[in-house]
Amino acid sequence: MVKQGFRNLSVAEQERVLEAALDEFADKEYEAASLNRIIQNAGISKGSMYHYFQNKEDLYMYILSTVMEEKKQFLMHTLPTLVKPNHELGLFETISLQLEISITFARANPRYHMINTHLQNMPDSALKHKIWGHFEEEFDRMVYAMVEKAIECGELREDMDKKFIMRVLRFMLLKFTDFYPDYQELLKMSDEVMQGEMKLLMKFLKHGLRGPK
Repeated sequence: MVKQGFRNLSVAEQERVLEAALDEFADKEYEAASLNRIIQNAGISKGSMYHYFQNKEDLYMYILSTVMEEKKQFLMHTLPTLVKPNHELGLFETISLQLEISITFARANPRYHMINTHLQNMPDSALKHKIWGHFEEEFDRMVYAMVEKAIECGELREDMDKKFIMRVLRFMLLKFTDFYPDYQELLKMSDEVMQGEMKLLMKFLKHGLRGPK
């Protein structure tokens, strides 16, 4: 990952490099992103960049870890403001909360959102598998724990295959933006509209599409 040369930079110098990288990876998908353009926009030499990071992939992985850490910090600052403690939330309350926080985070950090969108749309490759290797195991443990707790509390049907439930929730949490043809427009909507969308999605998860007999 990051080399000692980068750590030795002042905070302002680090931020200049990271800002240029964030702009490039937010504007373009990984393959189209140019390390030379990042170097130029950061106002550094090519030799300096390779003193900071091994290559473009190394820099990209560092940017992704920065985005994940920022989102984690955002979540930690949000949870204490809840009326109900996090451990008392039911499955559907937890999912709704996570999606609301994700949208709020995306609104506040549009470049992070675009980097995440590019990552989700990245073609299957060794790099994508490498990235998911960092995050997938922890994510799956979280989803599994949510499903186990929900079954014990009677929130989920016991006759439904647990693996199927996990696949549905996993897809919904990771591919939430695919539910909306224009997710960028959703980010611009009011909190009331956003909350209405969350309630509609939760209603679907709870009751499906089946109508009354």
